[in-house]
Amino acid sequence: MNPQLERYVTVLIKLGITLLILITAFFTIQYILPLIFHVLGKLTWGFLPFILAIVIAILIDPFVDWLVHKKRVSRGVAVAVSLLFVLALISVVVIIIVSRLVIELTGLYGNLPAYTQYFMKFGVQTVEQVRVFITNNPLPIEAQNALKANLQVLIDSLTGIVGATTNFLFNLLTGLPGFATIIIVSALATFFVSRDKALITGFIYKFTPNKYIAPISTIISEISKALVGFFRAQTILISITSVLSIIGLYILGAKYALTMGLIIGFFDLLPILGPGTILVPWAIINMLAGSYDLGIALLILYAILVGIRQLIEPKIIATNIGIHPLATLISLYLGLKYLGVPGIIIGPFLVILAKAVAKSILPEK
Repeated sequence: MNPQLERYVTVLIKLGITLLILITAFFTIQYILPLIFHVLGKLTWGFLPFILAIVIAILIDPFVDWLVHKKRVSRGVAVAVSLLFVLALISVVVIIIVSRLVIELTGLYGNLPAYTQYFMKFGVQTVEQVRVFITNNPLPIEAQNALKANLQVLIDSLTGIVGATTNFLFNLLTGLPGFATIIIVSALATFFVSRDKALITGFIYKFTPNKYIAPISTIISEISKALVGFFRAQTILISITSVLSIIGLYILGAKYALTMGLIIGFFDLLPILGPGTILVPWAIINMLAGSYDLGIALLILYAILVGIRQLIEPKIIATNIGIHPLATLISLYLGLKYLGVPGIIIGPFLVILAKAVAKSILPEK
């Protein structure tokens, strides 16, 4: 073949391969990944009680092993004691939080008409100020209409946020009895999974070729350790944010300090958004309403929360999970983008799984 023609053919082949890779990557990101995440989300919700059972069994396993080896009790008794302790602890915390939430949300719901009226009054005053400004500084008709429309949208949005947030929290509280079935099934499944751990793993290994037993054991061990570390890290971070938020709001004399502090702690789970999702709009609303002291104080509280989290998060994640913070952030973002709230757990879990598989395949240096 002509050398020049051969060179052209080689270049075309490389360009074709590159184009094929780019097209494959595009379709994977655009269609396949969302489909995979969608299927995983459906499976997660469908098997939620049993997924929770496996997670809880992994979390209580160190304590169960300690009871079995140190206190010389049977594994069934150790699992029962561990489950009862966990359920009692969760019940006490839930009762305390829910009782306080009911009190604060009842007050918030009762004051909702007053808040709505306040926002409407604030909106009317703002529109009047804008009208006076436009009268003194004439603008084109199109600009005037657009400005008025945007102001009305802003007012409606602020009013809607207050109502939607309150309704969401009330729906959450009224939906608590519906979780009873999930909790009961999860507790029973946890008992059997934890008590018969050796039997279950033996059953799985019986159908596994010998050469795959060691890698599978490594994967299970790595996932178990990382899973415990992940929940421990998130619990520590959320607890710190919630406690600091509640204390700060009580010091500032803000209403519904416990409710808002818990909501701020929940939003601390979300990447990029974080506590600022609540505190920044809250501060802006207060400053627009003339409460500059409270608005500035809320911004200072937000800065303190962000500063403390930035200081402790890398250390907590590295210590408990063993995954780089950037990998955790990427997994949280992708999980949240394609799966919503469940992706906050599924995303990092997939990273943990990939790391465990890599460790089981690649030789240790």
